[in-house]
Amino acid sequence: MQVFRDNLDFFYDVIKPLIFKATEKDPQVAHELFTYFCKGVKVFHLEKIILDNIDNLAKPPFELSNAAGFNKNADIPPTVLKYLGFDRVVFGTITYDQWKGNSRPTIKRYAETESMVNWMGLPGDGAEVVAERIEKYDNHKVPITINFMSTPQKQGDELLKDLEGTILATRKLPHVDRYELNISCPNTHGKDGKADVRRENLRMLNTMLELVDIKAHNNQDIYVKVSPDSSVADVEDTINIGKDRRVNGVVTCNTTTIHDRRYVPISPQVDGKQVGGASGDAVYEQSIAVQKMYENKIKELKLNWKIIACGGNKSTQRVNERLEHSAVGIQIYTPLIFSGTKLLRELRRL
Repeated sequence: MQVFRDNLDFFYDVIKPLIFKATEKDPQVAHELFTYFCKGVKVFHLEKIILDNIDNLAKPPFELSNAAGFNKNADIPPTVLKYLGFDRVVFGTITYDQWKGNSRPTIKRYAETESMVNWMGLPGDGAEVVAERIEKYDNHKVPITINFMSTPQKQGDELLKDLEGTILATRKLPHVDRYELNISCPNTHGKDGKADVRRENLRMLNTMLELVDIKAHNNQDIYVKVSPDSSVADVEDTINIGKDRRVNGVVTCNTTTIHDRRYVPISPQVDGKQVGGASGDAVYEQSIAVQKMYENKIKELKLNWKIIACGGNKSTQRVNERLEHSAVGIQIYTPLIFSGTKLLRELRRL
């Protein structure tokens, strides 16, 4: 098993330049190829043989999971992700309705700076379809987080009904023990097509959390995924709202609309306007800065909240920095694209 995984990690390093070149115009194709590989491994029951390795026996001082977007429609089986090195699986972002999202291509890869920009617009198969897919997996015993938000362009009561539908479709699924309310996606807009819904979501956070509290089971944790573009006032508002609700913690952070030219030399544009949320190296500094703001406020108020760190976690050094600022969980997506899954093995040895 060890030799198979060693060879797999080595093989990715060899073919990565070819994959990057072949999928330069539409990097989403590369992820689709990875998904097909994972599904094939599961069909032939090869996940333990090909993917398992001695590092999976290690128990790092944090919980390691994929970030939202990596497995948005639950196409990658939990057992495959388990043997790749994850302790927990995040599905989503899930919306209740099926949603096409923006026209492809909707991802730009910046290999030289290990950064990405995406403007996908929350495409997905819809909560009921995803729930049926999850239910068909065997008794994998891998903890599951449902990252979710309303279908784009829904507002008010429609938005709340949408969230309710997703919770009702998923709350009885085996091993779903956490909900992650994604109020921070920068790639969706209101009905007018202009407003950044992150601001709208923050205004509705109290009502949304009230609904999630009522509809999720009492043994299912509730987290809020926040933006790296948050101000001090945003952090205070989120905490002041969440502390009076059943909130267990925050995920810091999502992608950023601030395109630092050190990492995103030329921003993608649609109709002459900059688009997309940046991830990888492009979001790390902002993400940990916001994490520190939450850490300080949580300690000040003596809240029993946990912090899950997401955004640019590409090395043991960065993960250690996250842990030093109270993170108990680490989420990864973009760094895996550039480092391959051997990164998971390195982090598990911390």
